[in-house]
Amino acid sequence: MDIFDVHEQVVDDYRSFTTASVDVRDPRLKQHVDELIARGEQWPEPWLALNPLFARGGAVGDLVTEGLLHPECERIFRPKADPADRGSRAITLHKHQREAVEAAHTGLSYVLTTGTGSGKSLAYIIPIVDRVLRMPERRPGVKAIIVYPMNALANSQVGELEKFLRYGYAPGAEPVTFARYTGQEKGEERERILRDPPDILLTNYVMLELVLTRPEERRRLVQAARGLQFLVLDELHTYRGRQGADVAMLVRRVRDACLSPELQCVGTSATMASVGTVDDQRTVVAQVATQIFGADVTADRVIGETLDRATCGDSTDAAGLTADVRRGGARGDYDALAASPLATWIESTFGLDEEPGTGRIVRQQPARVRESAAQLAELTACTVDDCDQAIRATLLAGSSVQHPETHRPLFAFRLHQFFSKGDTVYVSIEPEDRRHVTSTYRCRCPGMPTRH
Repeated sequence: MDIFDVHEQVVDDYRSFTTASVDVRDPRLKQHVDELIARGEQWPEPWLALNPLFARGGAVGDLVTEGLLHPECERIFRPKADPADRGSRAITLHKHQREAVEAAHTGLSYVLTTGTGSGKSLAYIIPIVDRVLRMPERRPGVKAIIVYPMNALANSQVGELEKFLRYGYAPGAEPVTFARYTGQEKGEERERILRDPPDILLTNYVMLELVLTRPEERRRLVQAARGLQFLVLDELHTYRGRQGADVAMLVRRVRDACLSPELQCVGTSATMASVGTVDDQRTVVAQVATQIFGADVTADRVIGETLDRATCGDSTDAAGLTADVRRGGARGDYDALAASPLATWIESTFGLDEEPGTGRIVRQQPARVRESAAQLAELTACTVDDCDQAIRATLLAGSSVQHPETHRPLFAFRLHQFFSKGDTVYVSIEPEDRRHVTSTYRCRCPGMPTRH
């Protein structure tokens, strides 16, 4: 799939949708509207961002060998295609996922602040499953509650958990059980959960509040959660202001109701803080998490992402960049692409940057392809159009080749397109041939205070 072609088709469809129902008859107004459309005011050039390469933390089997995970985890956490598939290999964790496993072993609360597509869910699912498997007495009842801000997130997680915890096991023989309890369940499903509570309960904060206040559910479900081990707040950044205060009080009430003074709280978020250095951001996140959890969270237990470079070429090699542009983009298999100057320049431009002072690799801010092509043109003396096409071709080539061991593509990237609705056209109170035409609301014509 060529995502750039898909993007162009989406923009064309939106252009057709927003212009087909409006027929501007006044020539000057029509010219103004046509100019806005031609400039793409409603659909500016998209921003492009690369999903970076995360430092590896070892395969699940390696963590089992080291004693960090229960042996059954090696069988559970494998890619599986269907219920009969037991998986052929254990997944490889990112470094921040491994650090989350290590943090969970301390019994102390922690927060994971990593970007989109970084596998934050596994950073708490794996420690929860490991804790359940290690319990000497597998008493029935809820050991972990995972709270999502939206039901859609809980529904999505159900599908992922099913692949790990049910696929490859005979019905009824699953080592760890889970269930969704968000208010969407029908009567029979709800009764089954109350009668036989799962090890892991997926819910939302509103439903969790109701569970604490409804007598029947409090008697049966909260009773089953005595000694609760984990309370996870996914998308922690959504809990702010009054809602944040409500959730903070809810966490304390759950701790008291479940008689879990040593409850381990876990938070995840991609956007908790964005000002200052990475260390400054961790300090801020730790303070916020401490307030919400009602338990001390120190900056060293705010786990961030550790990034690696996927490419190894010389992004300052002007001759190499020029050659790649003139051939229409970098080509070849994974290793050849990773070593090309243009692919390395693309990773630095759209994916990775270095933090001033520390040299730590951090995410690059998203950039626009056309603007970046102009920068590349200055380095190569090629035209902006040629550079634009070479960048796009190299991105697509990088997305189609996979690393021989991790099976990860060299480039996984996203386009962020912003659309706006059609707006109002304003004119000054003057004859048609002289009136000022604008799409920005104002009381007077710019530079002419006497014209309204």
